[in-house]
Amino acid sequence: MEFETLKKSHLKKNITLGVVAVLIISAIVLTFTRARYRVTQSIPLVNGTINYTLPDIQIVGLYINGVEAEELDSTKSYTLDTTQSTCTYKDGTAIDNLTLSYDSDTKTFTIAPYTTKGTKCTLYFDEEPTAADTIEDLYPNNQDMLAYDDYGNIRYIGANPNNYVLFNDELWRIIGIFSEDTHGVGGEKLIKIIRNEFIDGYAYDLDENGLYDNNWNTSTLQELLNNGAYWNKTTGIYYEYDFHADAPEVITVDFTTSGLADEAKAMIETVTWKLGGTANYTSSSNGLTSHWYNYERGTTVYSGRPTTWNGKVALMYPSDYGYATSGGATTNRETCLAKELYDWWYDSNYSECHSGNWLYERTTHRTLTPFSGNSYYTFSIDPDGLLFTDEAFYGDMIKPSVYLKTLVSITDGDGSEQNPYILAI
Repeated sequence: MEFETLKKSHLKKNITLGVVAVLIISAIVLTFTRARYRVTQSIPLVNGTINYTLPDIQIVGLYINGVEAEELDSTKSYTLDTTQSTCTYKDGTAIDNLTLSYDSDTKTFTIAPYTTKGTKCTLYFDEEPTAADTIEDLYPNNQDMLAYDDYGNIRYIGANPNNYVLFNDELWRIIGIFSEDTHGVGGEKLIKIIRNEFIDGYAYDLDENGLYDNNWNTSTLQELLNNGAYWNKTTGIYYEYDFHADAPEVITVDFTTSGLADEAKAMIETVTWKLGGTANYTSSSNGLTSHWYNYERGTTVYSGRPTTWNGKVALMYPSDYGYATSGGATTNRETCLAKELYDWWYDSNYSECHSGNWLYERTTHRTLTPFSGNSYYTFSIDPDGLLFTDEAFYGDMIKPSVYLKTLVSITDGDGSEQNPYILAI
């Protein structure tokens, strides 16, 4: 009898241990199973359409700025409105402790917890204003430093407007907001900026044999800015003309600190730069800023020269210089724009046209536009503020200019030199 009691006691103890083991194993399995159902799932939403499933999440409603939409535009940035956006299980029941987010950089929507039982979401997005939107919104109350040109583009004007941006970890300035006919990017308004300081004086074109011309597509300056040392933030060689030796001289260029960083390059749009020119520009019938705008976008070029170039980094146009003026106390902007650029210095009555112009520099400043009357002149602005032709091999001062992608936004700053606009993409 004592043996039977002991045997039953051991059996009871074993059964108890077995039950505890089963409970522990069940808890582990349940925890593991629940973990499977409470992980984070990321969904790419670039050009995503309503009612798509990936793999068990269904977008049944998509709204942009409160308006129902079929997809997000991959060229724009958005903020997810988490107060309006909702997700439920497939049967309509609520998801406990739901967290939703959207990464505008990777265009990815994230839901937690994610469950393979199936989820249905209705998402509300607000379109973030682009940098161009931000500047355009400034226009109504800032017409002392912003003005429309004759073709619907907005320009910064005056001796020193608040158009500074921090780009490439250095100061650049906004020339303006430009429509498709300037840059060729369909249906988009793009901001065009220019470096505040010169990178130095460089020939528009000059090779080791002393040959040069005004074809931007093949010029040594274009190569330097887009494929060479400036673009790659490295050192390299370039050529300048030695007038004493009457021959090109090899020089070393060093852009290890002032070249374009990867973050800046990611913001630059590839556009169609226009290379039209003229040979007649010295009178009010052919030399006004509005004439120059049309010359640049025209097809008048020296024999065989291309009329466009597709790329990223180039130079400003003569019309950029002309439209940047606000005039002054005695000569207003309208009067300046009715006077040929060639004569802004020769006629002393128009000196305010360049003194009230933030793109005016007291040195020879190269523009992109070629002279169409021969193969080796381009247009530059001289230290007195007038537009003239200069041979391509001269080392005129250079300020790189670029168009920003539409995704670029302004996140901080007021545009002043002390507090420049901060850009993000």
